[in-house]
Amino acid sequence: MGTLGISKSGRQHTVIIADGSKFQSKQLQQIFESEEFKIIGIAETGRQLVDLYRANKTVSLITIEINMPVMDGYAAFWEIKELGTMPRILFISDESTPALIKNVLENGAMDYIVKPLKREKILEKVKPVMERIPI
Repeated sequence: MGTLGISKSGRQHTVIIADGSKFQSKQLQQIFESEEFKIIGIAETGRQLVDLYRANKTVSLITIEINMPVMDGYAAFWEIKELGTMPRILFISDESTPALIKNVLENGAMDYIVKPLKREKILEKVKPVMERIPI
């Protein structure tokens, strides 16, 4: 068990997970909790994600799957971007279209992981993301 979820000041980092699959969300939750992150919300749709973010604007990290019902993760990303300060956003998605990945990275997302979920790969990407300051 690591402590990637604890900031240098000792504060616990918070996470919102957005994924249409309950199974994938649960996997991500277990990965983050094993590193002492606090999960403050799980969204199954892009609409739920935007609402959760509005209620928790100080969240440390948001993970987003592109393919979600009601409003997809791409639309939710743009809606969150329009709200002002961008939180740390890490896409973890089945979607692997290079143009889409390039677009979100150029517009404020901090990184993009193409599934399948692998604990080591996620933690390897999360570490530098958590060290960056949101824009």
